Amino acid sequence: MQNLTKQPSQLEQDLVALHTGTIQSKEWFNQSVMNILQAPTISSFAKADRVAEVFTSIEVKIDYIKEQQKLLSSLKKQLELAKTYAKVEVSNALISLGVSKLEGLAISSITASKPTDKSVAKLEILDADALLNAGYFKVEIDKEAIEKALLSADQRHEVEQYADMKIELVHKPANIRINKRKTLAQDEPISIAA
Repeated sequence: MQNLTKQPSQLEQDLVALHTGTIQSKEWFNQSVMNILQAPTISSFAKADRVAEVFTSIEVKIDYIKEQQKLLSSLKKQLELAKTYAKVEVSNALISLGVSKLEGLAISSITASKPTDKSVAKLEILDADALLNAGYFKVEIDKEAIEKALLSADQRHEVEQYADMKIELVHKPANIRINKRKTLAQDEPISIAA
């Protein structure tokens, strides 16, 4: 990326300064453009190239930043996923040793939780049009109102032909929680191994 490492021209520096939106930054940019356009020793082709080069350079930098943002976003997702898996594995290891809480010096403790399963109700719409006609909608189907109606003795008959509640098993994997010490000084550096 040659454009990222070379010293930007005065015109490019003045263009970047335009982000402030001040009158002075606009005047400086305008003056830089005028200096190029009014230069008697530069051909009109070279003038056009110099002005366009600044915009091309800015576009290259913007594209580079977008690419880096995508890479950072991907890296962030990878690290979050690795952290989630690591918590499960540490919890499983602690539980396999019969330990539910591990005390620390720099941190208060690590608490392991066993995997859990719980049942949650999941609404299933059988006939959306009938529910809309019965008045169960916002701009689209009002799932909250349908759930309430299914659970209500007074309104259940209105929706039971068109919607049903099913119990679904949700698996929550084992996890750990790292409890930080409350007495740890705020300015005391904490090193994290890479």
